[in-house]
Amino acid sequence: MIDIFRSRGIRPVKFLVLTFLLAVLPIPLCAEGFDEGVRLYNRGEYGQAVTLFLKVREASPEDPEVRVWLGKSYLKIREWDKAVREMEKASQLRPTDAQYRLWLGRACGAKASNTVFFRALGWARRLLKEFESARALAPENLEARFDLLDFYLNAPGMVGGGKDKAEAEARAISKLSPRKGYVARAEILRHENKWDLAKKELLQAALDFPNDADAYKDLAGFLLERQDFEGAAKHGTKALALRKDSKRSRLIVAAAGIQLRAGLDDSETALRELASGPLTDSDPSFEEVYYWLGECYTAKGDKRKAREAFESALAYNPDYEKAKKELSKLR
Repeated sequence: MIDIFRSRGIRPVKFLVLTFLLAVLPIPLCAEGFDEGVRLYNRGEYGQAVTLFLKVREASPEDPEVRVWLGKSYLKIREWDKAVREMEKASQLRPTDAQYRLWLGRACGAKASNTVFFRALGWARRLLKEFESARALAPENLEARFDLLDFYLNAPGMVGGGKDKAEAEARAISKLSPRKGYVARAEILRHENKWDLAKKELLQAALDFPNDADAYKDLAGFLLERQDFEGAAKHGTKALALRKDSKRSRLIVAAAGIQLRAGLDDSETALRELASGPLTDSDPSFEEVYYWLGECYTAKGDKRKAREAFESALAYNPDYEKAKKELSKLR
């Protein structure tokens, strides 16, 4: 090999230095590109995030984290097949990572929701397989267990759904996290339209865990859904007092204020700040924020801004029915 290098005018020592530089120099550039891609994703600039992650993938094709973030970005721009492909590759590169399996399952779920019925069944079964694989790899992963709980409640028995499975999952969640156990039981009761019993579970969680901001946040979110706006504002404010950086709690308080027609300027300010990002996967979605911003402008009588906000919500998610409904009223 040394003779070959010499015949091309490359000295062995210089070759070693060159090899070292080629191996080392791209690393910070790739890392910088990856971080910028994450920043774009969290600011809702998903198309730009895809473009950047594709460049990072070209430089680091065997990095599963790049694949997952690219797949997540594809999900946001509704490129279901590409999202599945990237998540599959990430799982192949790191087969023991439960979180990658979970995201692969979510991508399969998105594909199932956006394909014809007879194909959707196959994708639903694939979703279940990946979710159960994630649970097997990390039994303590509450995200995986809640995704499974949701699947068991909503999927037909022919693809693996069932209330008994959901109840078993809720019991497992309760052992891992007593507070989350209340949430899991409330989800089952909500599915059965047993609203009072579901509310009782969430109220008990707040009583048993009075210093846990999420207990109040979960209760406030439920009350907002049930149109108990005063209760949502009350418990959402308690959640914010315990955790000022909770974007979900901030959204709930703003939404409740809009419905109560109280503090509309404060609600607008909060929602505009949320819309400017960043919003992570655990925060409210951009379409949800813009929907409530549209509701705020509607309450203030500004139809033009309301229309723009609802259109922005639909730009993020064309299937967002609540935004569609409100926009149709303004036309």
